[in-house]
Amino acid sequence: MRKKVLLLVISFLLLGTLIAFAQNPSPVKIIFNGVELASDVPPIIINGRVLVPVRVIAEKFGADVEWDPENYTVHIVTNRADGEEEGEIVFKGGFYRPVPGELPEEITAWIDYSREIPCVQEKYHNGNRYVLVTEGMKPTGGYGVEVEEVVEREDKLELVVRSYAPKPGQMVTEALTYPYDLIILENKELPLAFTDVDDPDRYFMNLIDMETIDKPIAAGSEWIKVFSPAPGEEVAGTINLTGIANVFEGTVSYELLADNGEVLDSGFTMAAMGDWAYFREEIPVPEEAGSGPLTLQLYSVSMKDGSKMFVVEIPLIVK
Repeated sequence: MRKKVLLLVISFLLLGTLIAFAQNPSPVKIIFNGVELASDVPPIIINGRVLVPVRVIAEKFGADVEWDPENYTVHIVTNRADGEEEGEIVFKGGFYRPVPGELPEEITAWIDYSREIPCVQEKYHNGNRYVLVTEGMKPTGGYGVEVEEVVEREDKLELVVRSYAPKPGQMVTEALTYPYDLIILENKELPLAFTDVDDPDRYFMNLIDMETIDKPIAAGSEWIKVFSPAPGEEVAGTINLTGIANVFEGTVSYELLADNGEVLDSGFTMAAMGDWAYFREEIPVPEEAGSGPLTLQLYSVSMKDGSKMFVVEIPLIVK
């Protein structure tokens, strides 16, 4: 926002300068709040246009001006709107909700990587403590989640959360949606606890063995999400399997299937049950797989009847 305001102010200033000195072309002066600004490069008028040195004006607004001689580019850097500088944030009730369009790229990517996963996470970035609450994929619009209150207890910060869904008969967008809420906390030390306004017994799922979700999901089902390998990836020797899961007994089973459906190998790796946990497994490629198509199938075994649940199939190519 400050960057937009700065550009708007500079535009008006230049417009005012142009009007004032088009009528009286010599000498050209820069007046800032009634005070003439000195500049080592004087403003000039060329072909009816007023050319004003940007540095002397931008620096009056607290901006840094940098010249990139290699690319012939002027960079004007203002205080970040996302609150990188602590003084830019006005906390109300112990938290601040940043504007989505003005977030740092790393935070925007974090939201994008996390949106499929119902979970709570926190992340420190540029001196700020971010908290992200994601609800996972929803079948339509009309769903949402919002941190309504932050209560500072003696030994914790209690985040009071409200989730909502469309009411019967309510008009909604017929598209998949991924509701979330992102806030910055004023308190940077106390551990977090989450409470649902309408369901005091609700458990908010956490992330285990991984600080934050920092990479895109390549493939997945509702409760098994895979970072690698990606569908269509070429493999040789071993398959580097990584991801997160929240499944029965925390067990993610896998099978390697030949092109004809024959099971060439099987095994399992451990994640978690109740929370999302990171898993990693190095799976040797069987010699009998040869070269060509191979499918890595992941699943959770049903507690009820032993059937496969939350199946993820990843086609691969053996070099």
